[in-house]
Amino acid sequence: MGENTANPFEAAARLVVLSPHLDDTALSCGAAVAAAATAGADVVAVTVFDGDPQGPLSTAAREFHRACGHGDDAMAHRRAEDDAALARLGAVPVRLGLPEALYRRDAAGDARYPTGQDIFGRGFGSGYETATDEPHAGATGTPDPYDIEPDVVAEVVRRLTSLAAVRKAEMLLAPLAVGNHVDHRITATAARRLRRPLLWYEDVPYALYDRCRGWQEALRPVGPMVHHASPVDWEAKLDAIDCYVSQHPVLWEDPERRRETLTAYGTSVGAGDTPAERYWTERA
Repeated sequence: MGENTANPFEAAARLVVLSPHLDDTALSCGAAVAAAATAGADVVAVTVFDGDPQGPLSTAAREFHRACGHGDDAMAHRRAEDDAALARLGAVPVRLGLPEALYRRDAAGDARYPTGQDIFGRGFGSGYETATDEPHAGATGTPDPYDIEPDVVAEVVRRLTSLAAVRKAEMLLAPLAVGNHVDHRITATAARRLRRPLLWYEDVPYALYDRCRGWQEALRPVGPMVHHASPVDWEAKLDAIDCYVSQHPVLWEDPERRRETLTAYGTSVGAGDTPAERYWTERA
């Protein structure tokens, strides 16, 4: 595969992680974030979709809240979990306040994604069928197959470009959108339009799921860069993920074994005895 094992973050004094949701920084980039913060970098985790629900909850949102044990204060609870996790990693939280797909409504006031399946697009069994989506020509003029909800993409770009941390960042980390979650796809499209130095991260836990096998062939990322985590940084990542107690039932087939599951995956990425995270220089 021609993997580069150099530390892609060692020269970045200002690092920004673009996190679709309140747990994605820790899940996908926790070890690299901990390492960068320990080395003295300014690390900011920008969560795109952390806003409160718009109107009554959809069927999908009610099911999600039930699975997570949430009440009416779901997002406040999740933000508190995120505060604890990012403190463990040494990152500063910044939040855009936009509602995630579960909570978004169209101009008529109807839920844009009435069921959980809708959030992952058509054919989530294979993970990457997007034939029902209307591609949008981005800054390069090339249609981006992961660009949907152009109004939301435009607002994400507007809010990101207004942030000094993003404008001054020496490196951005953005999701590849493994798993095809609409919020991850929107974040990926917005990241591309920022025209900042950028690496793409593998969306965990989607990259671990059997239903997402074949994501590399589908997304065709290039230029893999492997970040081998120190034991201290990997433990910080696992500790941070532990903070998202409400999300464990929906993220893991066996929540009690999440540490072992993550470490086994990280070790496979590192192709040795040391767990690692993998980043990519480009995506299709």
